[in-house]
Amino acid sequence: MVRIIFKNDQLLFTAISMVLFMIGYSTTTSFGLYFFKYAYGDENMYSIFALVLGVSQIIALAVFPLFRKKFERKALYAGATAFVVAGYVIFFFSPMDMKFIGASGVLIFLGEAFIQLLMLMFLSDTIEYGQWKLGRRNDSVTLSLQPFINKMGNAIASGIVGVTVIISGISQATSAADVTEEGLLILKAAMLILPLLCILAGYLLYRIKYKIDSKLYSQILSDLQERGDIRLE
Repeated sequence: MVRIIFKNDQLLFTAISMVLFMIGYSTTTSFGLYFFKYAYGDENMYSIFALVLGVSQIIALAVFPLFRKKFERKALYAGATAFVVAGYVIFFFSPMDMKFIGASGVLIFLGEAFIQLLMLMFLSDTIEYGQWKLGRRNDSVTLSLQPFINKMGNAIASGIVGVTVIISGISQATSAADVTEEGLLILKAAMLILPLLCILAGYLLYRIKYKIDSKLYSQILSDLQERGDIRLE
């Protein structure tokens, strides 16, 4: 697996981008209950917030095909990242008011749902790229990366949450009143700023290193067909 990933440069850059995105995504979601219990002051609101975000992601999945027909992937990724950035900034500076927090959460998770779908498309395209460059498709190895990356992101996010809970003093708190202003700032920084930096790093890596656009992909398919490696219907 390691040999295949490092020989296929586009697969390598996609995998790193996915890891960075999943660390950011998983870190934010893992802090959800802590935020509503120790920052917002009402852990029961977490279920409402989760419902709003779930609906947002379902809507994003439903409308994605419509946007995909009208916009290039690069434009979609840029737009989705802009949504995520706006959502994180609004969330960080929001008062403890569900209207602001909910609106920022919708922006974040609409954008992140789009990014997740785009990442899968990028990953899939690296299969033909690998066949074009190396002479082998390696479908199973390439597609098995996605669940591996998800688990890696969740594991790292759990580590970040665990360290933050200790440093911020939340591990010894029983309610929001027991958390200091400094502890609250540490919580929000780990929940919002760090994930945003990870997601932006993944986006920048994609823009700088990922080169499979519609033109190159068409050329790859044409070359593979001429070589007899694939048959296009």
